[in-house]
Amino acid sequence: MPMRRIEDGQIRAGIPLPCDIHDRAGRLMLRAGQVIPGDHQVARLIEQGIFGDLELDDETTAAPRADRISVYAKLAELRAAVARELDSADSPDRVEPFHAAMAAHAATLSDLCALDADAALGSVLLQREPDYSVRQAVNTAIVTELLLVQRNVDVTTRRAALAAALTMNIGMRSLQNDLYSQPAPLSDDQKAAIRAHPVVGASTLKSFGVPDTAWLSTVAQHHELLDGSGYPGGLTGEQVSEFAQVVGLADRYCAMVSERAYRPGTAPNAALREIFLTQGKGVDPVLAAQMVKELGIYPPGALVQLANGESAVVVKRTLNSGQPIVRAVLSGAGLRLPAAPKRRTSHPSFAIAQALPYARMPANLDGASLWAMTAADDPAEQAAEP
Repeated sequence: MPMRRIEDGQIRAGIPLPCDIHDRAGRLMLRAGQVIPGDHQVARLIEQGIFGDLELDDETTAAPRADRISVYAKLAELRAAVARELDSADSPDRVEPFHAAMAAHAATLSDLCALDADAALGSVLLQREPDYSVRQAVNTAIVTELLLVQRNVDVTTRRAALAAALTMNIGMRSLQNDLYSQPAPLSDDQKAAIRAHPVVGASTLKSFGVPDTAWLSTVAQHHELLDGSGYPGGLTGEQVSEFAQVVGLADRYCAMVSERAYRPGTAPNAALREIFLTQGKGVDPVLAAQMVKELGIYPPGALVQLANGESAVVVKRTLNSGQPIVRAVLSGAGLRLPAAPKRRTSHPSFAIAQALPYARMPANLDGASLWAMTAADDPAEQAAEP
């Protein structure tokens, strides 16, 4: 990457440098990871002219453009809208048919993922709405969309699967929220309701006027497994539709990384490892491999510790899944880094040392600030960085 001049505010005293620093002649002055101790020293360097391969925080220091949106924030709004639709699904006062409203939400989700898939995946791990049922549905839809794009499914066809993911648990929504905070074992009645909910959900959606057979069958089959060990029908092999397999796998991943009253969420790299290695014959191994490839070893939103001791949130996947772009949120001493400087984990000073549990995430972290606002009319701006 060509070097550019470093401007005021792009490096700070007391914070490790994000890149090597060179003088006007290109001579190396400071190594990435070194710390400039005082503000006056930083100001003097800026004044004399220093340069680096600094992609750093151009997007955060520039004034927001009117044509840009925050995909992370828009997904929070979408979750609230989906909750309202589900709450009023059978209301006689509805103006728009339920199936039309949910199809529109599926289209919006697809568009947001196209604008910034990394921000969308980050929201899966960081947005923690109290309505767990809706959170799980939207998270599953996000992962479903990215997997189906990778499988070259056309956008019109994909949206039926997204609508199915958004409504997959309509047959047990209240129970799902109860179970989220229930530390006790399941009762027999709860077990029976869980096993019945795919069929109940598909029947409920049909009664609400959902006309799409792919949507309905995906909801009915999303807990079926290829080896016949799933439910409610014990289907095997090709009896389980592609959409149901994708939605079901996305659902399992999102459930694993979400916390419960009785356990913390599983670290995403551990959840992916389990999906890839221990799901047995119940999951298509090609699909499992595609999920690992799409999300990366450290998916956006994951918390990691860097070689320099900082704790950082993954914000962008790269072609090397083990070397994502991150933003440092805690210093090695555990102090908040308010600017959340960008780090390239391909650099030895910022290499990922280990994944950290979600419980170590700083309190009141503003997730929306970690991802740049995106040009709403230009999804190509978010092309993957090599």
